[in-house]
Amino acid sequence: MAKARKVWVCQTWKEHPERFKTKHIFDDPGDGYCPVEPRYHGILQEEVPPPIDELYVSIAIPENGQELEEGSITISAEAFVSAGNTINKVEFFVDDKKIGEDLAGPYSYPFSASRGEHTIYAKVWDNRGETARSKDVLIKVRSNPVPEVGLCVMLMDASSSMTDPVFPRSPLTKMRLVAGTAASGIFDLERMMNNPYAFVAAFKFDDRVELMFVDTVANLINRFDRNVKKFEDYIYDELMKFQQGTDINQALREAHLFVDKFLKKQLPNFLLKKYRSMTQRVLKHDSSESVAIPNVRVLIYTDGMQYTDRDKVLRPNPFKQSPLEGLNHDILIGAFFGKETDDGCKDLRGILSRCPIHDELQFFLFDNPAKIGDLKYLFRMASGASGFCPKCLEKELYNW
Repeated sequence: MAKARKVWVCQTWKEHPERFKTKHIFDDPGDGYCPVEPRYHGILQEEVPPPIDELYVSIAIPENGQELEEGSITISAEAFVSAGNTINKVEFFVDDKKIGEDLAGPYSYPFSASRGEHTIYAKVWDNRGETARSKDVLIKVRSNPVPEVGLCVMLMDASSSMTDPVFPRSPLTKMRLVAGTAASGIFDLERMMNNPYAFVAAFKFDDRVELMFVDTVANLINRFDRNVKKFEDYIYDELMKFQQGTDINQALREAHLFVDKFLKKQLPNFLLKKYRSMTQRVLKHDSSESVAIPNVRVLIYTDGMQYTDRDKVLRPNPFKQSPLEGLNHDILIGAFFGKETDDGCKDLRGILSRCPIHDELQFFLFDNPAKIGDLKYLFRMASGASGFCPKCLEKELYNW
């Protein structure tokens, strides 16, 4: 067998094996970095050249002593045979049990790694029936914790009436106020420790419904360069693109479907493939019984009648009519801009539930300028999934 030699091996091959069919060896340009983009660092390794007249196989991935997270990994092997002969197959073994084989190079096989230590080796067969066994590779597999996440779905009324002044003779429109307070409320959650796992999904609606974004609080803050005004302007510009009639029925159906898919882990293009809903255990009002409620909320904000000209019937709250498994409570919170005597206000109040903690209606009325200061904290409370009703909001204000 030929003598071993030292070669530079690009770590792109190790971290992204799909980019190269074999181990990527390069000539050192002088700084120890591979010249192929992206410029990953290289390491100097001992390379055993192919045997001249022997059958040979070795485990290429993973490396001996490597620590991995549990889940699916790919085992790769390098195999050589003397001139004039061919390799028929390479078999893969984990803890002395064959898990599969590959008939053609590059030789690899997937393996679902469970927690603990595992011994891996490969066995090569050539056309003569000869076999060779690789050296053992020992790996350590650690638990891959599933993150706990929270979700707030915001339904933002973008109908034409939202461009009206928030109060008589006020220069501020309802739409601008909503955009500003939502942006501020979300950005205030920067101090929350788990904000990389606090998700916000924002829908705009008139007689249409459209998802504006779904992302974590941490990502939103970075996405808008930590500039709350930039985030506010984005929300405002999105809302301004609508301005037709109002259809709360369709908006609530979309929210119900979105939450259902979130709970079932069926949301397309969601940032996480594995997650579970963070829960909070609350003591029911006037009771010694407690209930675990996922940190999932739906906040709908509107300022008018809750139906279109085509359908003048307000449908029942889908979270009450068709409860989703695991929620354990109606998660819909309503906020209304206008007078308490408005038909739209009565409509919205009529479909909401009572808070499990305080037995207060999960409803917020913004009918005078003195209440505007609470709006930012309402968005923040719903995003942090920390409450349901005005009394919950009082606690939120006190804690912050």
